[in-house]
Amino acid sequence: MITRVYVILDVIEGKTDQVVRSLRNKAGVVMADVLEDSSNVITVVEASERQRLAELTVRALASVGNMTECFELMPTRDRRRSSVFTKPLCPAKTGNRGKGTAVKEKV
Repeated sequence: MITRVYVILDVIEGKTDQVVRSLRNKAGVVMADVLEDSSNVITVVEASERQRLAELTVRALASVGNMTECFELMPTRDRRRSSVFTKPLCPAKTGNRGKGTAVKEKV
Protein backbone atom coordinates (compact mmCIF):
# COMPACT_ATOMS: atom_id res chain seq x y z
CA MET A 1 0.00 0.00 0.00
CA ILE A 2 1.23 3.49 -0.82
CA THR A 3 1.04 6.03 1.99
CA ARG A 4 1.09 9.72 1.24
CA VAL A 5 1.47 13.08 2.95
CA TYR A 6 0.69 16.49 1.50
CA VAL A 7 2.86 19.32 2.80
CA ILE A 8 2.19 23.03 2.41
CA LEU A 9 5.28 25.15 3.03
CA ASP A 10 5.35 28.87 3.75
CA VAL A 11 8.50 29.86 1.88
CA ILE A 12 10.74 32.87 2.50
CA GLU A 13 10.19 35.51 -0.17
CA GLY A 14 12.23 34.90 -3.30
CA LYS A 15 13.04 31.27 -2.49
CA THR A 16 10.03 29.42 -3.98
CA ASP A 17 11.73 28.26 -7.19
CA GLN A 18 14.76 27.03 -5.26
CA VAL A 19 12.53 25.15 -2.79
CA VAL A 20 10.58 23.48 -5.60
CA ARG A 21 13.78 22.42 -7.42
CA SER A 22 15.27 21.03 -4.22
CA LEU A 23 12.15 19.09 -3.23
CA ARG A 24 11.68 17.58 -6.69
CA ASN A 25 15.13 15.97 -6.36
CA LYS A 26 14.39 14.26 -3.04
CA ALA A 27 13.57 10.57 -2.65
CA GLY A 28 9.85 9.99 -2.12
CA VAL A 29 8.77 13.40 -3.41
CA VAL A 30 6.35 12.80 -6.27
CA MET A 31 5.24 16.41 -6.77
CA ALA A 32 6.26 19.92 -5.74
CA ASP A 33 4.56 23.04 -7.11
CA VAL A 34 4.21 26.73 -6.29
CA LEU A 35 0.66 27.63 -5.30
CA GLU A 36 -1.06 30.66 -6.76
CA ASP A 37 0.05 32.63 -3.69
CA SER A 38 3.72 32.66 -4.67
CA SER A 39 4.95 32.29 -1.08
CA ASN A 40 3.45 28.82 -0.66
CA VAL A 41 4.64 25.50 -2.07
CA ILE A 42 2.74 22.22 -1.98
CA THR A 43 4.51 18.90 -2.16
CA VAL A 44 3.48 15.26 -1.99
CA VAL A 45 5.69 12.57 -0.47
CA GLU A 46 4.88 8.86 -0.93
CA ALA A 47 6.29 5.62 0.47
CA SER A 48 5.23 2.00 0.85
CA GLU A 49 4.95 2.18 4.65
CA ARG A 50 4.36 4.86 7.31
CA GLN A 51 7.82 4.63 8.89
CA ARG A 52 9.52 5.12 5.53
CA LEU A 53 7.11 7.98 4.73
CA ALA A 54 8.11 9.73 7.96
CA GLU A 55 11.82 9.34 7.17
CA LEU A 56 11.47 10.66 3.61
CA THR A 57 9.28 13.56 4.73
CA VAL A 58 11.74 14.63 7.43
CA ARG A 59 14.64 14.50 4.95
CA ALA A 60 12.74 16.53 2.35
CA LEU A 61 11.71 19.17 4.89
CA ALA A 62 15.20 19.37 6.38
CA SER A 63 16.62 20.06 2.92
CA VAL A 64 14.60 23.28 2.64
CA GLY A 65 14.37 24.23 6.32
CA ASN A 66 16.50 27.35 5.94
CA MET A 67 14.22 28.60 3.13
CA THR A 68 10.87 28.07 4.85
CA GLU A 69 9.14 29.78 7.74
CA CYS A 70 6.47 27.22 8.55
CA PHE A 71 4.79 24.15 7.12
CA GLU A 72 1.66 22.05 7.51
CA LEU A 73 1.59 18.26 7.19
CA MET A 74 -1.59 16.60 5.93
CA PRO A 75 -1.20 12.82 5.96
CA THR A 76 -3.77 10.71 4.17
CA ARG A 77 -5.81 8.15 6.07
CA ASP A 78 -4.99 4.49 5.66
CA ARG A 79 -6.90 1.36 6.60
CA ARG A 80 -5.04 0.87 9.88
CA ARG A 81 -6.08 4.20 11.41
CA SER A 82 -9.63 5.21 12.14
CA SER A 83 -9.10 8.95 12.13
CA VAL A 84 -6.32 11.41 11.36
CA PHE A 85 -6.32 15.16 11.91
CA THR A 86 -3.79 17.94 11.90
CA LYS A 87 -2.81 20.07 14.85
CA PRO A 88 -1.11 23.46 14.35
CA LEU A 89 2.24 23.69 16.15
CA CYS A 90 3.71 27.02 15.13
CA PRO A 91 2.01 30.39 15.52
CA ALA A 92 -0.02 31.73 12.63
CA LYS A 93 1.37 34.83 10.96
CA THR A 94 -0.51 37.82 9.64
CA GLY A 95 -1.25 37.25 5.97
CA ASN A 96 -0.60 33.53 6.29
CA ARG A 97 -3.15 30.84 5.56
CA GLY A 98 -4.01 30.94 9.26
CA LYS A 99 -2.37 27.63 10.08
CA GLY A 100 1.05 26.58 11.19
CA THR A 101 3.09 23.43 11.27
CA ALA A 102 0.94 20.44 11.92
CA VAL A 103 1.45 16.86 12.92
CA LYS A 104 -0.69 13.80 12.52
CA GLU A 105 -2.27 12.29 15.57
CA LYS A 106 -4.09 9.01 15.94
CA VAL A 107 -7.53 9.36 17.52
